[in-house]
Amino acid sequence: MSSTPASPQLATLRRIIVAVIVVSFSVAAIMGIIALLARDLGDVGVKVLLTTATVGLYSIAVLCCATLAGKRLSGFGLAGAAVAVLAAAYTVTLIWIADGLRSDVVYQFLGSLIALTVAWALASLLLLLADRGRPVVAWGLRVTLGLFAALLLLIWYLIWGEVGSGEVFGRLLGILSILAALGAVVVPVASLLLPDAPRAARLSPELAERLQAEATRRGITVDDLVAPLLAASERAQDPQGPVDEQPHA
Repeated sequence: MSSTPASPQLATLRRIIVAVIVVSFSVAAIMGIIALLARDLGDVGVKVLLTTATVGLYSIAVLCCATLAGKRLSGFGLAGAAVAVLAAAYTVTLIWIADGLRSDVVYQFLGSLIALTVAWALASLLLLLADRGRPVVAWGLRVTLGLFAALLLLIWYLIWGEVGSGEVFGRLLGILSILAALGAVVVPVASLLLPDAPRAARLSPELAERLQAEATRRGITVDDLVAPLLAASERAQDPQGPVDEQPHA
């Protein structure tokens, strides 16, 4: 299966994303080192270290989502990267102003953003397998993504609801977590061990329209238009093929 080369715009977008991540994480790392070298960390030093860790973790999530750039589901990955950036900004803001906040909703929203970012990043990595031709991999991917979605909803309900630590809910949450983790491991392994099933070649609608227009212009069928090209390709691949025998004098 051939891959479509990335457009110049997508290549530029990838470079921008990587550059922003590297620069932001480098600045945060330098700040963290300076804070650790200080004799007394204090409140500011602790916040700097938390900011460094936050930027690093969310940068990993952005990179996971950005792996889909240039692929069929690039929109999903770019949206996930945007969510991760917004979640990082919200988390860093809370680190520096949390002393004056007493509302539980603020931290419930933070937990919801963290859960969404993690689920989106893992789903983006699995969606790299979306174009594989094996039905086992395709169905395993769908089931695993469905488990991710169900697990995310349960976590949100746990954060915002009044379920507490109910036994049934806890068991359901544990079972879905195990199944989702199992799918996240089994699906990539299956895609590596099972070769893609052969796929029938398909023409894009644009190319089919161009062929039909050219055949109409020449007054012939599309088959008559393509046949000489196929014959020439076969002769190029087998130059030592059979030739017509010439009569002896």
